Amino acid sequence: MKLPKTPFSFVVAYLIFSILSPTVQAQTYSQDKTWLTSQGFRPSIDNKNNPNTIGAATRFKPPIDDRENPETVGAATRGSSCLNKQIITSLLPSSKLGLTVAKNPTFFWHIPTSEAKTAEFLLLTDNLEDENDQKVVYQKIITLPEQSGIVSVTLPEQEVNLETNNNYRWYLTLICDSEDSSRNVFVEGVVKPISRDLPVLDSGEATNLLSQASTYAQAGIWHDALTSLVKLRCQNPNDNIVKLHWQQFLESVALDKIESEPIINFCVQN
Repeated sequence: MKLPKTPFSFVVAYLIFSILSPTVQAQTYSQDKTWLTSQGFRPSIDNKNNPNTIGAATRFKPPIDDRENPETVGAATRGSSCLNKQIITSLLPSSKLGLTVAKNPTFFWHIPTSEAKTAEFLLLTDNLEDENDQKVVYQKIITLPEQSGIVSVTLPEQEVNLETNNNYRWYLTLICDSEDSSRNVFVEGVVKPISRDLPVLDSGEATNLLSQASTYAQAGIWHDALTSLVKLRCQNPNDNIVKLHWQQFLESVALDKIESEPIINFCVQN
């Protein structure tokens, strides 16, 4: 019995398929297995679509001595009429004591619109035993903006040398009436330079500033944590992650009422 003849072209095609099919199958198998490879996602600082993917919140943790003795540092808003029942808000924790590791710390206040055109910043040595024995360390006149917002004063490093572990009392006075000082409004607080092995505010990169802000906040170093976050706000004004950290930081010290206020002069000067 004769078998039917198989066309030569069919035999050739069959042999080629038999030789190549393992390769094709291997390639298909390899491609199907790629889903097993883990591709970790690391959100960047400018990930605006998913702010909840960031790490721990930036919340201020008061230092131990601040929590145990908050009444040792008085603070006040005094004066009348100039602000039309509004107030100056110092960006400070409730004790009004701010620690810093910076040689030239920055001070921040929220100032509403008012009749005042200028304000005076005054920094004194803080002698708790004798208030009359206070020396002027630094003094500056500030031109106030027409709009309400957050204004700041940075101590000039070459002019001011704060001594570590000493308290310095500051005053910010709105000059409502240059002839009648009783109408002027002022707030006060205390800054204390300390020595601590913590990061220095040198890098302008957003990720480093955010890390520094969190480190300072957890260590109770108020001025440096706040300054790091303000720098971030200046560099990334529309970044949702930065806004979230700013909001959480201010809420941790009951300053959430001013979290949406604009930062006026710091962004221009730095």
